Amino acid sequence: MRLAGIHAALIAAYDDHGELSLERQAELIDHVLDQGVDGLFVSGSTGEAYLQSADERRATITGAVEQVAGRGPVIAHTGCLDTRTSLSLTEHAVQAGADAVSAVTPIYYNFDEAQLAAYFRELSAAAGPTPLIAYHIPGRSHVDLSPDFFLRLADEGILQGLKYTSTDLHPLVEIIRQSPPDFVVFNGSDEVLIGGLALGADGGIGSTYNVIGGVYRQVADHVADGDLAAALRRQGIANEFIAHMGRYDFLLFLREALRRAGIETGHGRAPLPAITDFQRREIDDLLSTLLTQEHSS
Repeated sequence: MRLAGIHAALIAAYDDHGELSLERQAELIDHVLDQGVDGLFVSGSTGEAYLQSADERRATITGAVEQVAGRGPVIAHTGCLDTRTSLSLTEHAVQAGADAVSAVTPIYYNFDEAQLAAYFRELSAAAGPTPLIAYHIPGRSHVDLSPDFFLRLADEGILQGLKYTSTDLHPLVEIIRQSPPDFVVFNGSDEVLIGGLALGADGGIGSTYNVIGGVYRQVADHVADGDLAAALRRQGIANEFIAHMGRYDFLLFLREALRRAGIETGHGRAPLPAITDFQRREIDDLLSTLLTQEHSS
């Protein structure tokens, strides 16, 4: 299945008691795909991967593959703090039928490039023919790797793609310019999707796609048609949404936006904050204006 395109980084779905809810996840998946995105990126940062057990992540991945049912690609994030669990999740994702696997570089300890390259080589061996997409998010992982690191692993056939999450697009340009022709590059910072696509990225993966996926669909379509002015107008709507979201925990904000659309996803896992009554009223008033603008523009 073609991996390039616009993919929502799926929010984790919990029941009212804080347990993983595959029923709510299924409803969320249908809602997201109905907005016109191409596929899903599951069990990543937006999916609260590091706040869940390995078994919960396995269930999330399996449930997503089953619910999507071939309507688009499912990219399963399998990165963990340790290689052993990452390998186990990678093998599970492949067996479950994920179209690709992805992994953030291991965090917390200070690893050198040789150790990180060895990590990706082990994941590649576990993935077999399933594509492996590195997940570069230095703002969260605090691991800032050079384009040469990813290009070397691409040339070796270890990596088949990269999710590049940074608003500094110069390294992205260099990776696109020098990578093999079949190497898939995703823009990962929602607020610069237009820039990533205009510079040659093959698609985008983002958290706000859960709520305003239709806007990003239009950004991508306008860029593909060469109408950058129209793409910029749609990107502006997304960026206003993101600017207001920045006043809150981003997952709290997105969960409330989904709730207003009739999609319940529960509360984020502690220590993520739960929404207060005041925040709910404030966000609801704000979203009434923002989402009206989206649909009228």
